[in-house]
Amino acid sequence: MILAIVASDVTKEAVTRAHRLLAGLLPVVAVLDQGAFGCDLRGTARLLGAPRVVAHRALVLVGEPFAAGLATRPFTARLLAAQTDPGELRELESPEAERAFLAAQPLEVLPLDPLVLDELALLGLREVAAFAAISAGAVLDRFGLAAAHAHALARNEDPAVLVGTVAPVRLAAGRQFDFVIESLEPLLFAVRVVVDEIAERLRVSGFAALRLAARLEREDAHPLRIERLVLPPTAEPAALLRSLRWALEERVNLGRVIGIELEAIAVEPARGRQLGLFAPDSARREDTQAVAAYLRSRLGPQRVLRPRVVDEEPRLFERAVEFEEVVS
Repeated sequence: MILAIVASDVTKEAVTRAHRLLAGLLPVVAVLDQGAFGCDLRGTARLLGAPRVVAHRALVLVGEPFAAGLATRPFTARLLAAQTDPGELRELESPEAERAFLAAQPLEVLPLDPLVLDELALLGLREVAAFAAISAGAVLDRFGLAAAHAHALARNEDPAVLVGTVAPVRLAAGRQFDFVIESLEPLLFAVRVVVDEIAERLRVSGFAALRLAARLEREDAHPLRIERLVLPPTAEPAALLRSLRWALEERVNLGRVIGIELEAIAVEPARGRQLGLFAPDSARREDTQAVAAYLRSRLGPQRVLRPRVVDEEPRLFERAVEFEEVVS
């Protein structure tokens, strides 16, 4: 079964909150549109319970103004949810019930071009039932591929596969200082507790920071904003602090700092990610050494090598370079 959670008029903050809550409850949560989510419940009954029980739990979790619909196809479930009162759950219990529900809908519910809708109206077709009764080949030949896709939806043959997306995550922390900081080392010492807080939140949520943004409040100037790409992505406080240090070192004059807000503005799952080897923001030698050390610890000696050119014009390509172990 497919669970659709839909709200027609909802703020961005409410959508983000609902996405996070659903992602924490269900294995596959796809964003269908602004304020519309599709959740694949197939194979979850043994672990989570019957689809209707799970759907009710999800709806209670996100609350109003969201409504829920249960059907076997994403399009049908979403349409059902969109026509359900906020806070309510409707279920179509069989394919026959789903086709009957679709048949009674006006053609406007289908993703059809307005010109196609006008032409169908001239032919006397104004409901989904009449459109679904036409053969698929005739629709494709007359109206094209997009109309053929809409025809499949009308017949409850939605081919869409729901692909889950990671819910937006905002991880931020900050401090106001009771004193003025005018140099780098005291500033790094003072913000260490902020970095530790971000790192702990990353660890608990299972994410690694990909980009950091810092906002320095200054007594003698406007706030200073700094962004830094973190490669490889990490949740380790030492690595995050090191990356922040490099960003701050690029500033000639930090001013009189009286507070800082630090945010991980881009994150990715800490597990199953590809370890980055190249940094597009001119990462320093320490970045490369950190990556090499990590790979060497996982792969063993004589596995992380770098080329050294020994012959710029070799007769055989394999004699152009020699490989030596990266030691860090």
